[in-house]
Amino acid sequence: MLRPKKHITKQKIKEDKFVTQTLIAVNWLKQNQRRLTFAGVGIILAGIIFWGSASARKASEEEASLLALMGGYALEQQDLQQARTFLLQAAEGFGRVPSAGRASFMLGQVFFRLGSIDTSRIYYQRYLDRYARVRLLKAAAMAGVSACQEEQGDFMAAAGGYEKAARLQEDHTGGAHYLLQAARCYRLADNIPMAMTVYERLKLEYPESAEADRAAIETAQLTQEGG
Repeated sequence: MLRPKKHITKQKIKEDKFVTQTLIAVNWLKQNQRRLTFAGVGIILAGIIFWGSASARKASEEEASLLALMGGYALEQQDLQQARTFLLQAAEGFGRVPSAGRASFMLGQVFFRLGSIDTSRIYYQRYLDRYARVRLLKAAAMAGVSACQEEQGDFMAAAGGYEKAARLQEDHTGGAHYLLQAARCYRLADNIPMAMTVYERLKLEYPESAEADRAAIETAQLTQEGG
């Protein structure tokens, strides 16, 4: 009687391949150990360990990348629960591979939209502490932390964070957006002089931007209110 065929996953194939190659190498060492010096054996064993470690890291990155991609697609489709499921697996299950960093950043967005502000801030900060190599994402993560601080009522800290994000985007229109957010937070903190300073900076550094137009309107309103 024929037994039903088992479904073999890609991950299983990768694992079996690694195990097979390792066993082949170890058996070869056993058969030829008398011809090798102790130093030679050590070098070869170190090579096997390094190859295995590199192979495992590559496999982890590939799987984390796929999960992060699926999580990003779910986030784009506004399916926050599904996005959270995929992204948590990518962020928590594969060490500090690059895709775990992207997943951490996106989890900041997901939890913010779900209203879990403390958790959102944790994942934005994790991205900054562990992975922040891309200036655009680093600035966005800083702004994410600031958005969390704003939600928690810490308007001065939020404004400072937005200004830091703007400095990372001085050559990009994102800088104008972050400065506008900073000025708004200074207003929420009743620090009108700082708000005015940021508005003037925005108009000077991004004169052609829509944010500069908005800054001009809000500056006029503040001047009128003060008068």
